[in-house]
Amino acid sequence: MEREPLSPEAETLWRNLWDLWQDNDEEDVILDSIILSDIEDDIPDLRGRVKTALAYLQRARYVQYRSGVGEDGLEPILYDVYEPR
Repeated sequence: MEREPLSPEAETLWRNLWDLWQDNDEEDVILDSIILSDIEDDIPDLRGRVKTALAYLQRARYVQYRSGVGEDGLEPILYDVYEPR
């Protein structure tokens, strides 16, 4: 299945999420406020828009996540990232 092309910042986010997921042995990753802040520091163009970009990546079939309750309330939980080519 062909996936939609990504903007440069979405591509960087996808690759960062891949690295996070791999570092966690392909287990669920809670994207808490600290991780989201780190992502925004790495990709300033996504400041305040990381969750929107994450939803776009899911719709475009690059990642899969669900909402779950973490220490800061509802947080995205990343459970699958399709491998960058």
